[in-house]
Amino acid sequence: MTQGHEPMQRDPHALAETQFDLVIIGGGINGASTAREAALRGMKVALVEARDFAAATSSRSSKLIHGGLRYLDQFEFRLVHEARRERRLLRKLAPHLAWPVPFLFPIYRGDPYSPLKVRLGLSIYDLLGNLGTADRHQTLSKEEMLRRVPLLEPDGLREGALYHDSLTDDARLTIENIVDAAAHGAAVANYTEVRSFMLETHKGNGKPAITRAELEDRRTGQRIEISSRFWVNATGPWVDQVRALLPGYDGSKTVRLTKGTHIVIPPVAGDFAMFAAILPGKRIFVMMPWHNHALLGTTDTDYDSDPGQVRPDLQDVEYLLRAVNRVLRQPLQTSDVVGAYAGLRALAIQPGASPSENTREYRFHQDPWAVNLITVCGGKLTTSRSLGEKLVDQVVTNIPGSSPPEWTEHPTRNTPLPGGHTDDFENYCSDATENAVRLFDIPREAAGRIVRTYGTRWQEVLGPIRSDRKLAETLPGTSDCLGAEAAFAVEQEMACQIDDFLLRRSGLNWYAADALREALPAVAEIFAQRLGWDPARREAAVDKFRRSRYFSFETVN
Repeated sequence: MTQGHEPMQRDPHALAETQFDLVIIGGGINGASTAREAALRGMKVALVEARDFAAATSSRSSKLIHGGLRYLDQFEFRLVHEARRERRLLRKLAPHLAWPVPFLFPIYRGDPYSPLKVRLGLSIYDLLGNLGTADRHQTLSKEEMLRRVPLLEPDGLREGALYHDSLTDDARLTIENIVDAAAHGAAVANYTEVRSFMLETHKGNGKPAITRAELEDRRTGQRIEISSRFWVNATGPWVDQVRALLPGYDGSKTVRLTKGTHIVIPPVAGDFAMFAAILPGKRIFVMMPWHNHALLGTTDTDYDSDPGQVRPDLQDVEYLLRAVNRVLRQPLQTSDVVGAYAGLRALAIQPGASPSENTREYRFHQDPWAVNLITVCGGKLTTSRSLGEKLVDQVVTNIPGSSPPEWTEHPTRNTPLPGGHTDDFENYCSDATENAVRLFDIPREAAGRIVRTYGTRWQEVLGPIRSDRKLAETLPGTSDCLGAEAAFAVEQEMACQIDDFLLRRSGLNWYAADALREALPAVAEIFAQRLGWDPARREAAVDKFRRSRYFSFETVN
């Protein structure tokens, strides 16, 4: 089954024409989920993002939709229960965005987690998830662990455990939430930044409330005013900078920023993901199979510089290599690292806690100098839908006057995300791949990847081929990425710059540097044709991307 969506049209100036019920500032996963929830309830919603959607933390995560195993160590059982419920929902409502992966947990002599403690923790994990027998964890002997991952270091290995969690494409999860919000009437605009707020004294309670905000279209420099009854600040690492725009701001902080670095290495565990302890201490690393590589993370260190300039550094890379090399027969070198990326966690402040001990619970903060603004502190990919639901509940409670009955409903609990309209994803993928090859005459490898990436939206993605057969060709240097995807990103998903497509709407950035270098001019030409770029602007866009820190991840060697 396919589910058509109207193209997302970028028109920041149209925002001035509506009195909104709710304006959401921030186009990461928190803002995207909140916008979708509010739009599906029938509210007049706008979402604005100063950069591109998912441009920061929401494209630089561990790519995990997990049941919260790591939270058991802090006894955050409510968070584990919520995470397991939300993971189950996402697998059902967006199977193309939450695919199961087997996790191994090797236990070595000297680890802070004994075999007994791991078994107990995983048993609690199973109970909190109400799992059937087939989905419960298994204890594996040393020999069984080595058979699954021959590259594990045998010396000191006691036993291991096997359980299942899920992976996601974090940027596409964010984009699909925004696509659905727009399909249900939300006005959305990327590269649109809040510059100031205008407040008035609320007639009912005598307290200051935001009535309007001045926005800047960062693509043209023009200014726009937007009006709303209520506002949400979901800007992640920038939430306190947005609060600082308010008259009366007292300089207080609501979030603690910690940096999480991941490195991209050879797939030493094959198709398995893996958790293991980092010594000394009680931290663990996680390694996930990803686009013929493995992602290894993550660091957790305080960060107090410009959120827009967060970078992985050599110290981060060496820390992660030391962690993984403890459990490998042959240690990895820095020359084995394909690339690295870093993102920021915006954690709700918990005084006295270390970065790794700081709670991962999200919180909603309201300031007395702007009573109709809620600031989101914290949040996770896995529980983003639940966060949006609870946040909109609180917004509805706070909006003066009576609200329509549908504003109190919870539609996202049973409404599939775009691309998720199928009850049997594996069989659907098989049939849809055959249909894509037959209908559009494209390579089978490309058809299979597009179906798995976009789910039941695959015909929308391939649609541009009908008017331009050249878009059926694979991009230079790739075997499964078509020009049609770049055209679709521009025409349907508000991609304005080359990196919007390469980094956040496709998996092309995961190719090796040589392949990306080959594909870049072809992608730029597709953008130029659709956005009206002249040759000089097209070449400038190519040069800008080549010089950017994003080229083939981040260079670390």
